[in-house]
Amino acid sequence: MNATFRRFVEKIVQQTDASPDEKEDLYEELLIHLELSYEQQLKEGYSEQEAESRALKFFGDEENIGSQIQQAMFPYRKEMILILAFASILFSVSVYVSQLVVDGNAVIAWLLISMSVSTSLLFFSLRPIPFLNRRLWLNSLLLIHLFTYLFGVGFASSVDALISAPLTILAWGILLLTLVLIYRTTILDYQSYKQKYKKQIQIFHALNITWGIIIICATLFFIWALLAFSGGMTSSNFLIFVPLFIWMVAYIAQILFLSKEMKKSAYVVAIIPFILVVTIVLWFLWGIIG
Repeated sequence: MNATFRRFVEKIVQQTDASPDEKEDLYEELLIHLELSYEQQLKEGYSEQEAESRALKFFGDEENIGSQIQQAMFPYRKEMILILAFASILFSVSVYVSQLVVDGNAVIAWLLISMSVSTSLLFFSLRPIPFLNRRLWLNSLLLIHLFTYLFGVGFASSVDALISAPLTILAWGILLLTLVLIYRTTILDYQSYKQKYKKQIQIFHALNITWGIIIICATLFFIWALLAFSGGMTSSNFLIFVPLFIWMVAYIAQILFLSKEMKKSAYVVAIIPFILVVTIVLWFLWGIIG
């Protein structure tokens, strides 16, 4: 098999965020097309070198082809991430400047975190990185982004000026788009058609993301309460991170069990984060009623 064709096709496949199964099929399909084009050129009387060059020329530029395939596989995702990244950068700068001008004081640490996350999302949307687990990194960034901008809502609403209202609306819009991307990336993108329990895995992802968001929001609330009313955190206060840790372990365990076709074990473990969420919700309701 032609080594030049293999390298050419590998570059195309590396431009996509497909699952390993999809990349394997895409690689074989593109290689077959190139080989057929090459054989056609030979039949038309061209030499082997000329046939190879013409086959590659007719196929097109590998980066453009990879970009087109990526867009076809994940329609509008790049545009959504670009909108999110630019809106987040605009919001971060606007909130920081507003705080500085109106209040004379701004939180530089939040600005640095929000700008770093937004810039990373922008970078990820513009160019895939073949050697990284794309879904893991993108989802991690989106989760960090989500909770960074939960704080952003608070900062925007606290600005004592007319700009506070539009900034708060923008912040909620950013949060909504981030949530949409988290669910889409986890549930719809990066699926493997060879998974036996594909539907169950989608449901487990959706539920665990929802439980995770609730647990992390509760954790952030407790952190805020500790910092606001006790002035700091002691070693015993770090117990508030236990539910978050349990959720993460349970989430990973569920997906591993399903991937190994251990369906019953996955369902048993799935009860754990559900109980955590119910406990948290009941605790908050008790606090409100009491």
